[in-house]
Amino acid sequence: MKTLLTICALSITSIAMAADKCPISGKPADSSITSTGKDGKTVAFCCEKCKAKFDAKNK
Repeated sequence: MKTLLTICALSITSIAMAADKCPISGKPADSSITSTGKDGKTVAFCCEKCKAKFDAKNK
């Protein structure tokens, strides 16, 4: 049971860490640079250049 809980905790941590990455470059995201995707979710980027690329693809 302890092993199962450890695996679950690591999985949740991995998901949370993935959200902290820029979807364009893969670099750490800056929470002050965001946009809204087609699905309505807020996405954070590492820089304005990556945000502009994302916005151009998701119009």
